[in-house]
Amino acid sequence: MVDAGYGVPTEMGEPVTLKFRSGVMVAAFLAALIGLMTLAIVNVAADVDAGFRTAITLNQGIGPYSGKQLLMYVAWFGSWPVLHFLLRNRDLNLRKWFGLFLVGTAVAVVLMWPLVFGGIADAIKGG
Repeated sequence: MVDAGYGVPTEMGEPVTLKFRSGVMVAAFLAALIGLMTLAIVNVAADVDAGFRTAITLNQGIGPYSGKQLLMYVAWFGSWPVLHFLLRNRDLNLRKWFGLFLVGTAVAVVLMWPLVFGGIADAIKGG
């Protein structure tokens, strides 16, 4: 349980502590990580396949980035309610899950660097 308030006084003078399961926070971390990893993977896929890059171009002004962002938001906001529903009543180790979130975020950031995703795309294309 996570203690969200420290001795908040009520009208009766008794302190009230708000407690909730940590699963809801883990669901938020994991949903954000899913969104970031989706953006990284779609970034590589758009570099590999010109047809996919054209298909996700929703705005000519910014090119395929518009579709990449849309897919990221769909993955993020689509996974959050599902994860929230699955984890809402669980009390999980926040330190472990936040560590996983930080490592996953670092991996996603590295995958979005042009030299890295360009190298991965070239390896996939065989060139």
